[in-house]
Amino acid sequence: MDLLLLEKTLLALFIAATIAITISKLRGKRFKLPPGPIPVPIFGNWLQVGDDLNHRNLTDYAKRFGEMFLLRMGQRNLVVVSSPELAKEVLHTQGVEFGSRTRNVVFDIFTGKGQDMVFTVYGEHWRKMRRIMTVPFFYKQGCSTVSLRVGV
Repeated sequence: MDLLLLEKTLLALFIAATIAITISKLRGKRFKLPPGPIPVPIFGNWLQVGDDLNHRNLTDYAKRFGEMFLLRMGQRNLVVVSSPELAKEVLHTQGVEFGSRTRNVVFDIFTGKGQDMVFTVYGEHWRKMRRIMTVPFFYKQGCSTVSLRVGV
């Protein structure tokens, strides 16, 4: 009897989770994303790409889907740009929008919510940290050039 109750409970939880995910996807924002290979529900395109994400694979995908395509790596979206013109547009013209890292719960735990230099999101805090970190490097370089000039 307990086994039957457990089965019914697990089935009800599975159905409730499926309905909740479906409703959240239908209500969520619809972004116009570039084309790409069809992802597997939980893994995305990991099974198709595997650990072989080299230039030959990416070139084949670019031939099939165009200069810009989407790979889903688990629950994350990875947009791949393969033309120099689009790369310039993404990196130079719209660099602020695309230049930041995504937030990760694990990194937030270990770094104090991204307050370090490596995992912080691009913004005012990142610029302040960059200014603080570059001073010692330029100071040492300046000191070494001054000592060379004095020695001459």
